[in-house]
Amino acid sequence: MKMRIGITGSGGFIGKHLSGGFKNKGHIISSFNLPKGDLLNPNPVLMRKFIRNNDIIIHTAGVNRGTDSEIISGSVIATYNLIKEVKKQNSRVKIIFLSSNQAVLDNVYGRSKKLAETLLEDFSRTNKNDVTLFRLPNVFGEGGRPFYNSVVHTFCHQVARGQNPTLLVDKKTSFIYIGDLLKIINKEVSTKRRIPFCLKTLESKNELMISDLLKLVRSFEAIKNISELKTKFHRDLFKTYSWFKNNE
Repeated sequence: MKMRIGITGSGGFIGKHLSGGFKNKGHIISSFNLPKGDLLNPNPVLMRKFIRNNDIIIHTAGVNRGTDSEIISGSVIATYNLIKEVKKQNSRVKIIFLSSNQAVLDNVYGRSKKLAETLLEDFSRTNKNDVTLFRLPNVFGEGGRPFYNSVVHTFCHQVARGQNPTLLVDKKTSFIYIGDLLKIINKEVSTKRRIPFCLKTLESKNELMISDLLKLVRSFEAIKNISELKTKFHRDLFKTYSWFKNNE
């Protein structure tokens, strides 16, 4: 069934993939993205139109890098303004929020995501709008941005350019390929739930120490054909590396 889907932060890595994927499936896509679509200082006319014209809003907008206040504002105030307008329009729009598995951690980024989650949970329980929160592991794939929010993108960018990445911290990290994430979100778009609020932590079997990830990406320099790689995870990483190799 064709649906009207609005995406905040549609200019970002995940937002761009969502927009393209849903358009390919025949859905009607609208965007709320900087510079005109600013959730921190929203244009009332654009905001009202965005809410009214959609059945589902996928909220991906946020700030991953910056000062503490910028990171908190990018998640909390942006989410508050979105909820405020939905209430004002008395809209029944479903909201899917892409949070982070860092929401359980005691750092500024994690706390900002947790606060945004709390706002959306309270909104769902009081307003009865459908809200689904996805806590995501590290998302990677073609078209990513290095030195931002994915160590995979940074390593692929550096190795593809013949640089020697610096290992700042070594810890076990979970990863999910953008194509797999799109399948999960696409399923959620058409899911009808008996209870309005749903929180899902996306578990991933793709876990590596950061040092092992770097070794793996470096090994791709010697790979001539993707068929040499036996696991889907390794093939997805190789596709990401190849994108950086061919597009920079």
